[in-house]
Amino acid sequence: MAQETNLLTYYSGKEWRIIALVFVACFAARWLAGHLLPAGSFIYPTSAVAFAALFFCGPRLWPPVFAALLLANILSNVSLPILYLLPAAQTVQALLGAYLLRKAGIDPLFRRYRDTFYMITISFLVSLITPTALLLAEMPASWTWLYGYAATVFVLLIITPFLLRWLAKRTFKRTPIEIVELIAVFGTLVGINIAIFVEDITRIGGVSLVYFLLIPFFWSAIRLRPRFVTLAVITTSGFALYAAVIRSTQETLAAELFSTELFLIVIAIIFYIIVSLEEDRRANTNLVRSQLQTLENAVSRISSESQAKNDFIAILAHELRNPLAPVVSAIELLKLRNAKNLENAETLQTMEESMTTVRRLLDDLLDISRIAEGKVTLKPEIVDIGQILRRSVVSTAHLYKERHQTLAFNGSRDSLHVAGDPVRLEQIFSNLLTNASKYSDSGSTVTLNARQKDGMAEIAVADQGYGIPEDALKTIFLPFHQLEGAKRSKKGLGIGLALVHSFVEMHNGTITAESEGENKGSTFTVRIPLVDGVPDKTASTPRARNDLPEEKSGPSVLVVDDNEAAAAGIGKLLELQGCNVSYAHTAEGAIEMAESNPDVVLLDIGLPDQDGHTVAKTLRTQGYEGLLIALSGFSTPDAKERAKKAGFEHYLVKPAGMSELKRVIPGLG
Repeated sequence: MAQETNLLTYYSGKEWRIIALVFVACFAARWLAGHLLPAGSFIYPTSAVAFAALFFCGPRLWPPVFAALLLANILSNVSLPILYLLPAAQTVQALLGAYLLRKAGIDPLFRRYRDTFYMITISFLVSLITPTALLLAEMPASWTWLYGYAATVFVLLIITPFLLRWLAKRTFKRTPIEIVELIAVFGTLVGINIAIFVEDITRIGGVSLVYFLLIPFFWSAIRLRPRFVTLAVITTSGFALYAAVIRSTQETLAAELFSTELFLIVIAIIFYIIVSLEEDRRANTNLVRSQLQTLENAVSRISSESQAKNDFIAILAHELRNPLAPVVSAIELLKLRNAKNLENAETLQTMEESMTTVRRLLDDLLDISRIAEGKVTLKPEIVDIGQILRRSVVSTAHLYKERHQTLAFNGSRDSLHVAGDPVRLEQIFSNLLTNASKYSDSGSTVTLNARQKDGMAEIAVADQGYGIPEDALKTIFLPFHQLEGAKRSKKGLGIGLALVHSFVEMHNGTITAESEGENKGSTFTVRIPLVDGVPDKTASTPRARNDLPEEKSGPSVLVVDDNEAAAAGIGKLLELQGCNVSYAHTAEGAIEMAESNPDVVLLDIGLPDQDGHTVAKTLRTQGYEGLLIALSGFSTPDAKERAKKAGFEHYLVKPAGMSELKRVIPGLG
C-alpha cells in the first residue's frame, strides 16, 4: 500500500527500525497505562497503537507487537492467565481490525464518509475480542465484560483515528490567519475542558457548559478538517478521564469511567461523521469545479476550433469565388454573343449550369457553418408554396435532363400559403430534388407532390432510387453524413439534407425520411404550417435614381477590382447593356476615377492598398452621391452589415452574374 511505502521511506527504508519503533511504542503505551491509570480501568492504549502499526506496515509486524505486550505484562506482575492471554487477544484484535480496514481500502485521511463508517463499524466489531478473552480468563461478572468492551471501543475510536490521520500525513501547512484560528479554537476548547473537568464548573447562567463544549467541536469539523477533529476528541478525552479518575472512589471508578467513555464515544462518532460528510462535500465540490473548469476549457477549445473552421470555410469560399467571377462573366458574355449559334449555346448552357452547382455547393457549405453558430436568420413573408416548388423544379431541371430522368410535379389545386423565407424555402426543395436525382438511376422517375393536410402544407419528394437502410434513417440528416455503399455516396459534401432539416425546423415545420430498404426508393416529406390570408401581390417599385443622365442609353459605371480579368468580365457585360464603363484596380485609382462622378461604383472589398470599406467611406466623405455596390467573395451577415455601415447600398457576392447586376443597377436593359 502507498501508506506502507511512505512509512518505510520516512524511516530510511530500514525495516528493523520500523520493528524497533513499533516494539517501543506498544511497550511504552502498555507500561504507561499500567502506571498512570488505576487498576480495573480496562483502558489499554496499546490496542490502538498496535491497530495503527499493523494497518500501515501490514500483518508481518505482529511479532514485535506481541513481544512488547508480553514483556510489559511480565514487568507488571499480572496473573498467569492475563500474562499470555491479554497480549494474544490484543494482537489478534489489531490484526483483524487492520486487515478489515485494508481490505475495505479506507483512506486514513478520512476524506470520505464511507471511511468513517468503516472505521466505526470495525472498531465496534473487533472490540469484542479483548474483553471476551479477559472474561474467559478471570472476569467474575458479565457487567465487568461490558465495562471492558466500552473501554476497548473507547480506545479504538479515540486513539486509532488520531494515529491514522496524523501518521498518514505528518506535515501540514497553514497560513498565519489559519494558525491564529487554530490557536483560538483550541484555546477555547482547552479553557472549557478545564472549567468542566478540572474546576468542576458545570453551568454558567443556568446553561450547561457541555453545550459550550460543542462549539469548538463544530468549528473544528467545519473549518479545521479531520486532523484537528481527532486532536479535539483526544484532548477532551484526556481531560474527561482525568476528572473521572480524580473524582471517583475505588467502588465507583468503573461506573464513572463507563459513563465518561460512553459520552466520549458518542461525541467522537457524531463529529467524525460531521467532518467526514463535510470532507465529502468539499471533495465533491472541488470535483465539480474541476470538471466544470475542464468542461469550460473544452467548450472554449471547441469554440475556438469551430471559429477557426468557420473562418477557414469563409476564406476558402472567398478565394474560390474570386477566380470564378471572371469565368461566370465570360460565360454570360459568350452567351450574349453566341445566342444564334445553337451548338455554342448548348455548351455555354452546360458550363453555366456547372458554375451554378459550384456556387450552390459554396453557399451550402457556408450555410451549414452559420447554422452551427446560430447566425442564420429568416426573412419571412407570406408566400405561395406552389410558386416556390415551381421555381425549384426549374432550377433543378438540368440535372434531370442530364441523367435522362423524369420529374413529375403534382401541385395542389388550392394555394398553399405559408409564412417563410422564399430563398430558404426554395433551397429546401431544390436540395431535396437534387438529392432525389443524385440517388436515382438514369431513366427513373421522381415525384413531387404538394397537398394540404391537417392545417399543414405537406410536400413529398419520392424517388425510385437506392433507398435508405433502416439504421441510416436515424443519421440521414446529420451534417457531412452520406449513405455508405451507395454508388453516388461520395459525390457532394453530405450537407444538403442537414441544411434542409435545419431550415425546415426554422420554419416551425418537420421533415421525415421513409424507405422500405435498399433499392426500394425513398420519400422525404416536409410539413410546414399554413397561414390564413392571401399575400399582397403588389410588386414594389425599385427606387428610381434621379441623378442618372437621361440622355445616356445606360448609366456610367466604375468597376473597381484588383483582379483585372474579373473587372473586365463584368465591364463587358455592362457595356453590352449600354453602360459607359471605366476601370480602376487600386483604391487610389478608384478615388481618382470617382472624381468624374459615375452613376454607379462597383467596388471590390479586397483591394491591395486599402480595403473597399475605407474607399467607400472616403468617397462618401468627398461628396460622392452615386450608387455604391460592394463586390466580395465573403457572404456572411457580418460582412454585409459592415459594408452597409461603410456606405454601400447593395452587396453582391462573387461571382455576380447579369441577373444580380440588373437587380441592383437601375437602367440596365
